Amino acid sequence: MPAAVPASLRNLLLLLLLITLAGQAFAQQGQTHVVRPGDTLWDISRQYEQSPLHWRQIQKDNAVQVPEHLKPGQVLMLGGNVAIVAELTGSAWLTRGNAAQRPLARGAGVQAGDVLVTEHDAFLSMTLADGSHVVVPSSSALKVLVINGQVVRFELLSGRMESHVEKQNGRHFEIRTKSAELGVRGTHFRVRDEDNVVAVEVIEGKVAVDELAADPRNLLVGVAHGSLLSGSEALQSHQLPAAPERLESAIDGDILVAPQADASGYRLQLARDDGFLQLVHEQRSILPRFTLPDTLAPGFYHLRLTAFDKRQLEGLPSDSTVYVAASASRRSGAESLGDGRYKIRWPGRSGQTFRFELARTAAFSPLLAQDPAFYGTTVTVGPFVVPGKYYWRSTDISTGAADSAAALSFSGSFEVPAP
Repeated sequence: MPAAVPASLRNLLLLLLLITLAGQAFAQQGQTHVVRPGDTLWDISRQYEQSPLHWRQIQKDNAVQVPEHLKPGQVLMLGGNVAIVAELTGSAWLTRGNAAQRPLARGAGVQAGDVLVTEHDAFLSMTLADGSHVVVPSSSALKVLVINGQVVRFELLSGRMESHVEKQNGRHFEIRTKSAELGVRGTHFRVRDEDNVVAVEVIEGKVAVDELAADPRNLLVGVAHGSLLSGSEALQSHQLPAAPERLESAIDGDILVAPQADASGYRLQLARDDGFLQLVHEQRSILPRFTLPDTLAPGFYHLRLTAFDKRQLEGLPSDSTVYVAASASRRSGAESLGDGRYKIRWPGRSGQTFRFELARTAAFSPLLAQDPAFYGTTVTVGPFVVPGKYYWRSTDISTGAADSAAALSFSGSFEVPAP
């Protein structure tokens, strides 16, 4: 019969087990270490892994080429994590191995083999050990294949990803789609698999494309160029659409874009930071006009606009800042003033001219009132003595706006009660 374990030793072993489990839990949640002067991988391994012997794994996960040359301020990924969820807006999910899908949170660790999924209007940004950033916009799915000291490899399952890749210094940064594999040498680029379009678009640097086929072709896509990765025009380099110009400098609910002659559509993104890692909203429109939702908190945002060409290649971005007003000021409607008069308002900007019309029918015939050149976004009508439904509309007739697809137009109705 084995000898009984002394209580003091049993308690010590239990304490060590709890410390180990706690360390593993912290690491799984995305624990990192910021290098301080004098730090060594040996000491860091002993601090977080309860043994200095795991220093080589930390070196491999963080692509540390010379263990003796840690840089103060450098961020090291721990516990098998190869990336950290740096920013997250909305709901995103992670699947690891055969475990059930679980929600992601800011600061969570990401490991090789993980699958990340963003829901509609959700945005996720990851930071890798070398300082590269990967942005996964809404309605996208991405698998982390390999991240180590030699190779970074992702697989885009659906949707989009945008990467800001640091110079790789001999390492390989690769992204696989269903039809091609992309090799990156330090650049800013997008990869998309959405709406039956698989494409790569290079904002800065170069991307090497190799087909996944029995007789593969290859292509080097340069700055401001893109290529479809499937279809009849696959693996041809095309100039990307120019960065679109935003019209007006102030905003009250609508963003107007200067129309581009060959554009098939436009995309809008709003972010809290100028690097667009903290995305909060995006839209796509076939018209050069976007209406912002009432759910946006008022304040300043960074605005990014892009245009799509006839091939559905997405062009170069134009970035600016924009102020979003409180949601109440972005709505149109009629308010009773209690004396038979009604105050009607609609979104607009300083300097705009509107044509205002009022009628008893939705066809606006005949008109009860018309102001062909109204300056402002608020008008008071009445008093009314005849009960019933009244219809109103206002149309932007500012210089150049009336004949534009982006011209602002608002309409509504109100009910005058019987006395």
